[in-house]
Amino acid sequence: MTGFVFILFYYLSRPLFINFGLGDRLRFFVALTLGLLFETTIYLITGNTGYKSIA
Repeated sequence: MTGFVFILFYYLSRPLFINFGLGDRLRFFVALTLGLLFETTIYLITGNTGYKSIA
């Protein structure tokens, strides 16, 4: 899940970061942080039942 959010945000946010003059390194870490926060939020809401249904 983190990887999916990371890939989506990393590639779709490129124009946004270019407009503000921010670099690729910052875009990478922001995408990684958002992915981790998204997965942590989903885990806190659903507990580990979401992971049991996949395996």
